[in-house]
Formats: sequence, C-alpha cells, structure tokens
Amino acid sequence: MDRRFSTPAVASIVVGVVLVVATWIYLLSSSIANVFTQLIDVTGLLYAAFYVLTAIAAMVYYRHRIVSNVGDAVLVGVLPGGAVAFLVWMVVKSLQAAPASQIWSLAGIVGVGLILMFLARFVLRSPFFGIPRESAPRDR
Repeated sequence: MDRRFSTPAVASIVVGVVLVVATWIYLLSSSIANVFTQLIDVTGLLYAAFYVLTAIAAMVYYRHRIVSNVGDAVLVGVLPGGAVAFLVWMVVKSLQAAPASQIWSLAGIVGVGLILMFLARFVLRSPFFGIPRESAPRDR
C-alpha cells in the first residue's frame, strides 16, 4: 500500500507488468489479429467481472440503506442487483463460447491475482486486511 495515498500501487505495477509480458507472449506465438481479438475479449470479460464485484461491494456496504426507503431500495438494491444479474449472464454466455486460450488466460489472471492477494494477506501482512468493515449509517 502506498503510504501517502493508501492505494495498491505496487500491485498495480505488478499486474501491469504481468499483462505486458502475457501480451508479448501472445504476440510472439500467434498472429497479431488473433492476439488483439483475444486480448479485447479477455479484457471485456475482466471488466465485466470487475463491475460485478464493484456492484456487489456497493450493495453490501450500503445494505442498511436498501431497506430505509423506496428510492434507496431502487438505487442501491435493484439497479446494482440487475446489473450483477445481467453481467454474470453475459460472462457465462461468453465463457461458454470462448476458445480454450481465453479461458486459460482468464484462469491465469485470476490465479495470479489470488496468489498475490494471499501473499499480501499472510506473508506481507498488509494493514488493508485489518480495516474494520463498516456500513453507511442508517439515518438519512
């Protein structure tokens, strides 16, 4: 974690380097047109998964607001829930039609991410994992 901004600066750099290396490996082992098609497809799936996790995190964080009134129920519950359902459906359908190289690429990216997360949690003992969970206040 960056001491000044409390952002995962080192993790961002590591993931960037891993993605650049993976892109070069693809470029050297396949046609450029095929590589960029695969890269765009995998990136789209990763963004969809990121937005799914973001919507779920927002719903969990504001869970007390969902039941506070109808407007918040729609804004914090129904809309993100609908987005999650649609994006999960889209990712599942995309993965069913995806070639093996895309599935292995996604598995590799997720695997490296999990390894780095466990490394940060248990080896480096990042203070991020000690931050208490909280939710938005119930009052409005």
